[in-house]
Amino acid sequence: MQYIYGTTDIEQQESSVVILGNFDGVHIGHQKLFLTAQEKAKARGLKTIVFSFYPHPSWVIGGAPKALLMSRRDKEETIKKFGIDLLIEYPFTKAFASVSAQSFFEDILMNQLKAKVIIIGSNYYFGKGKEGNPEFLYALGLKHDCRVYIVDAVSSDGQIISSSSIRDLITQGDIEGANQILGHPYSIIGHVVQGRMLGRTIGFPTINLLTEPERIYPPEGVYATKIKVYNNTYLGMTNIGYNPTVNGTKKIIETHIFGFSDSLYDKEVEVEFYSAIRRERKFDSLAALAEQITKDKQQVQMFFKSLEK
Repeated sequence: MQYIYGTTDIEQQESSVVILGNFDGVHIGHQKLFLTAQEKAKARGLKTIVFSFYPHPSWVIGGAPKALLMSRRDKEETIKKFGIDLLIEYPFTKAFASVSAQSFFEDILMNQLKAKVIIIGSNYYFGKGKEGNPEFLYALGLKHDCRVYIVDAVSSDGQIISSSSIRDLITQGDIEGANQILGHPYSIIGHVVQGRMLGRTIGFPTINLLTEPERIYPPEGVYATKIKVYNNTYLGMTNIGYNPTVNGTKKIIETHIFGFSDSLYDKEVEVEFYSAIRRERKFDSLAALAEQITKDKQQVQMFFKSLEK
């Protein structure tokens, strides 16, 4: 998949199917758009383009800026799995926020991307002041020989799935609930950094990833995880937090990989979250912490064994 970001100077593309949205989390509603696009592209011999934005519009136009479910790297890797030809993260600025819906349609979608088909969700709005709604886009498409498909939102238990609802589940620590409507495990991709190596002293060596200020994370605590390393997948457990037992001050993501001892410093790994085990707390000693981690590991192993039934 080709990836273009941080520029408005996009070379004119060949005729394409364009999917519009922010796609934070790439949840099952987004996936429905991608599958629809693939179907239309295959039928007409077109390439598929996901057109998104960075920074998130909420960071630019005022109001409460939204923390993201995914980093840009996570979003790129997840979208790639759906066979998309090109992902564009167009720079969202105050100047761009003032562009009219019609100008956006004609200058970018028509002239630069050569859109023959456009796929949007039923709650998608675009252009200055959100003047462009699905009906407006559909009418523009008719005038420019571009077919617009408006895909109905996906519901779960009677509620429409959205990135906002998934953020709520993640912040509550309901990983299993979030994964159900994401359609894939909540995950973090990053490069392993040097840690304090305290885990080695108590028999539980860990790999360490840094948190990112723009992202949303589950509450501080221990989670059942799977770790993808060198095209292999391992079971493990991950602690997100500050290491209060040793008076830590920096929030980090520490993962103990079961049955794995190789050095992974500066290597890229993906940590997938499956279930919350317990909240982070301070222990009286490292020995007490090691005893609890042993129990955590047993609980994680039991959790994954239960999934095999």
